[in-house]
Amino acid sequence: MVLDFIVLTLLFGIGILLVNISALVFQKGAQLKRIIILTVVELLLLGGFLYVALPSKNLSSLLWYNLWGAFVAVLAMLAVLALSTAGKKMKRVFTSRGNQTAGFTLDQQLKMGPLGKVFGVIIALMVVLFIAAKVTGITAIDEVYSSIPAKTEAKAEVLTSTKETPIAIAPDMAKRKMLQKFSVIPNSNMFTLDGITAQTINGEYVYVATLEFNGFFKWLKLGEIPGYFKISATDINAQPEFIKEPLIYTPSAFFGKDAARKIYAAFPGYAAYGKINLEIDEAGIPHYVQTLYKEYGISGMMHYDQFKTAVLNAQTGKVQLYDSPKAPDFVDAPITSAAANSMNEFYGRYGQGWWNQFVFGAKKDVKIPTNNGIYAAGQITPMLSKEGQLTYFTDFTSGDDDQDSALGYSLIDARTGKLTYYRDLEVGIMDSDGAISIASKIYPEKKWQAEMPVLYNIDGVPTWIVSLMDSKGIFKKYVYINAVDNDIVVDAENAQNALDAYRIELTTKGANNSSSNASEIAEKKGEVTRVVVLTNGSNTVVSFLLKGETTVYSVNANNSPFAIFIKEGDQVTFKANVAADQTAASIQDLEIAGLSGTTATTTK
Repeated sequence: MVLDFIVLTLLFGIGILLVNISALVFQKGAQLKRIIILTVVELLLLGGFLYVALPSKNLSSLLWYNLWGAFVAVLAMLAVLALSTAGKKMKRVFTSRGNQTAGFTLDQQLKMGPLGKVFGVIIALMVVLFIAAKVTGITAIDEVYSSIPAKTEAKAEVLTSTKETPIAIAPDMAKRKMLQKFSVIPNSNMFTLDGITAQTINGEYVYVATLEFNGFFKWLKLGEIPGYFKISATDINAQPEFIKEPLIYTPSAFFGKDAARKIYAAFPGYAAYGKINLEIDEAGIPHYVQTLYKEYGISGMMHYDQFKTAVLNAQTGKVQLYDSPKAPDFVDAPITSAAANSMNEFYGRYGQGWWNQFVFGAKKDVKIPTNNGIYAAGQITPMLSKEGQLTYFTDFTSGDDDQDSALGYSLIDARTGKLTYYRDLEVGIMDSDGAISIASKIYPEKKWQAEMPVLYNIDGVPTWIVSLMDSKGIFKKYVYINAVDNDIVVDAENAQNALDAYRIELTTKGANNSSSNASEIAEKKGEVTRVVVLTNGSNTVVSFLLKGETTVYSVNANNSPFAIFIKEGDQVTFKANVAADQTAASIQDLEIAGLSGTTATTTK
C-alpha cells in the first residue's frame, strides 16, 4: 500500500514537478540543491494530504490537484529563491572590506520574470478548467439523467401480510438495546457504537452495527475490534446478540488498517460515494462495502447505471471490485444509500432539464425528496420487498410548505440501482410529513415521536405505516394511516395485528378499496360458521368465518346489499387476497348460494 501512495503522490504532484523543473531551468542549475530539497518537502506534504483526503484519480481531481499544487509550488519557489538571493546579498555586505557594499549585478538577481509568467499561465488554466467544468455540468444533465434506470408505476407496493413483507421497527430502538448490552464487550470503554445498517442474514431481516475505536491510542493498544451486534429488525421483543468475529480493517483504524484507505489504495481510479457500510456474509464474517463510480468528463457527475462496488474482508484485508448488480449474494446493498439519494435528487430535479429547476424555468415536474428517512441525512428509508431484496424508499413533495400532498414516491433497488417511481394520477395522497403529524397526535400526552414512515398499498388503499417511539427511543406502536382518507387511523403494538385491524377499519368505514393486483386475488368458497353484523353510522359491515378457517372476512353492505342476509350454514363464494398468516381480509364479488343478485360491487 505504501508503493501505491508513492505512485499516487507522483501522479498528483506532476504540477509541482513541472514548476520546480522550470525554475531549475530558469536558474540554470544555480539553485539545484535548494530546489531538490523544496521538491521533496512539497511532495511529502502532498503525500500526507492525499493520505488524509483520499481524492479519486478522476480527470477533474487530477487536473485540479495538479493546478493547485503548481500554484503553491510557484509561490514557494519564489519565496525560497528570494530568501536565497537576499541571504547572499547580506553575506556579501558583512564580508566586504570597510563600509563598501559588495556589487550586485543583474545576473545575480532573482529571475522573477519567467516564474511570473508560469504563475499567470496556472491562473489562466484554473479559470478555463472552472468554466469548462460548469459548462460540462450543464450540458451533461440530459445524458446523466438518461442513465438513471427508471420506470413509473401507478400503484404502490402491495402489502398482503407482514410475514411476506416484513415491517421493520425504527433503528433507534435497536441502537438503544445494543447500547444496553455494551458491557458484554471486553474493554467496552474503548469503543463506540457505529451506525446501524439493515440487511438479511440467512433469510432473516436484521440490523447490524459494528464497534469503532474511541481514538488513535485505543486502536494502537488493541489493534482489532472484537465483533459486532446483530438484532432482528422486525421483532420488537428481540434482544441484540454480540457476534465475536474480529474486525482488523475498520473505518476507525489507522494507517494500513483503515478500511476506507484500504479500498482507496486498491482502486484509486474510482471516486467513492457515501459512507462505508457493514455487511455480514452467511458465515458471519464481516465485510465493508463502498459504492464507487467514474465521473462524467470533468463535471464530477456520475452515470447512474455504471456503479461499482468494492467489498473489503474486514479480517483478511482482501478487496475485490464488482459491477454492483454482480456483487456477492450476501451484499444486500451494493449501492449504498448516499448513492441512491443522489439518484433521487437528480431524478426529481432534472426531469425537464437544467433550466426548468429555476423559478424562471417554471419548475415543471420538479420533485423534492422529503427528510423523514433514517439514511442519507434523513432522505432514505430501507425496506425489504416480498422477494427479499433490500430497497430504498423516499417520497417526494413540491417543496411548497402549504401543501401536504405527495407527488409520488420512489423505490430504488439497492443491488441494481433501478428506480421505480410510483404516482397514481387519479388519487391524491398525503406526504410523509402529514403522516408523521397525524401519528404524533394520537397520544399527545405521552409525547411519543413518529419515525420512519413508509407507504404501502393495502387492499387497494395507499397507506402510511409509521413507528411511534418514546423519548428514550423505545418502540411503542405501529400506526397505519389511510393516505387518502386521513380519518382512518389504526395503531397496535404488533405489525400484523395493526394490519388486520386496519383492514377491518377500511371495511367498517366504507372505504372504496379493492386489490390493485388482480393476479394475486384468489376465489374462495366455503360454509359460513359464524356471522356478525356491525353498524357504524351509515355503514353496515358483515363479518363471517368459514368452516375450517380462522380468517375474518368482511364486506360492506353498501357494496353488497344482500350480505346482511348471510346466516350460519350458507355456502358462499367470493374473491380475496389472503396470506397464510392473515387473520382479517376484505372481500370482493360475494355470492350467497340460494340468493340472486348477491355480487358485491367494488370501486377503485
